[in-house]
Amino acid sequence: MSASVAGCSLPDAGVDAAGDLRLLYAPFSLDRPPPYWTVSQKINPGQLSSADTPLQWVDKDGNIALAVRPGVGSFEIGRRTNVVVLASPYLSFDWQFNSTAQVGDIELELGFRKQDQGNWNESDLGSGKPFMDQLVRIPIGQSTVQYGEWQREYFDLSALYRHYWPDTPSDEVRLVWIGIVPGRDHKASVSGITYLTQILLSR
Repeated sequence: MSASVAGCSLPDAGVDAAGDLRLLYAPFSLDRPPPYWTVSQKINPGQLSSADTPLQWVDKDGNIALAVRPGVGSFEIGRRTNVVVLASPYLSFDWQFNSTAQVGDIELELGFRKQDQGNWNESDLGSGKPFMDQLVRIPIGQSTVQYGEWQREYFDLSALYRHYWPDTPSDEVRLVWIGIVPGRDHKASVSGITYLTQILLSR
């Protein structure tokens, strides 16, 4: 089931003293990502340079950010999680547009799974995309925001889940996937870049 509505993690290094899970805070190899991560990207035919990949790490205004360019190729980047929605119900991330990026050039994917669908251990997340009961896709960006300025987004995962599936108690639901994919509603400009950083799950 899919409904339309943000990184870096080194292995076992993303949980701080407050119990928050930091997902996008230090660069890793996009060719050989760490455990629990899935990264794939393909350059569109006719691109002038093989260096113009859809996903790149950059230093943006002093922040290590993921520069996402859906106009130059296809991609998917995401991380498996195993978090009870009520335990870490808030998702936040920072984003910034360049002058030719548009709302919805890229989308945030959130995958949910009921706890009774198999017996999982917190330390055994596996690889690749997990089985999901529901998948929500959220366009990233706001049309009223000036490009070149960092913005922060917050999502209440419990409220989001209840909005789409009100009959399922949120304490029985886990967030099992957080991903970034190209948007579906329009074709992004080749020069359009959306920058992402500081994706955080918190209590």
